[in-house]
Amino acid sequence: MNAKSVPFMKNRVFITLFLHLVLGVLSSLAPEENVGVWLRINIILAIVLGLINYIIWVLHKSDSKRYFSYHSFVMLLGLAYYMMAPAFRSLYPTVFFWGLLVATLGFLVFLLLKRDDVTRALVNPQDAWFKKVIFSYCGIILVLGGILWAYMLATATGPFTPVAIILFFIGFFFIMISPAMLSTPERVRELQESRY
Repeated sequence: MNAKSVPFMKNRVFITLFLHLVLGVLSSLAPEENVGVWLRINIILAIVLGLINYIIWVLHKSDSKRYFSYHSFVMLLGLAYYMMAPAFRSLYPTVFFWGLLVATLGFLVFLLLKRDDVTRALVNPQDAWFKKVIFSYCGIILVLGGILWAYMLATATGPFTPVAIILFFIGFFFIMISPAMLSTPERVRELQESRY
């Protein structure tokens, strides 16, 4: 397989940085408490993610497929953070925040350990693993959605909370597909050819 190089002008680092900055600013605005603090945190995070993508480009610029898969992984995790941040901010410092944080991080670690299965599910939609991923996502929506719903019932939440919940699950979807970006093209082909 012939590896193609990625020139600096086509590495998409600045486009992704701009996307993260825009989402970081929007994410900082809701809920309305501590906007200045969260604006600084989100801008710093966008810059750090941009630097990580630049380092990835320096290390993998001679192999476009590997570079863009790592770049996509960083981008998806950044998008997931910005989508989920309003929900976490609205829950902090309650027990619901900690439950949601532990469940989310635990599921991310589990998915990273099972990245071959996630990749197999995405490249073979007819495979049993695809159904497992879909059912897992639906189950998590029910469990985490129940936690968020209980929080809404237990406290006086504003009109923003339902939007935060929807954004949270969009971010959760990004987390679910991100481990597939770590698979090499060779591994993806192997998984495409293997079926249960």
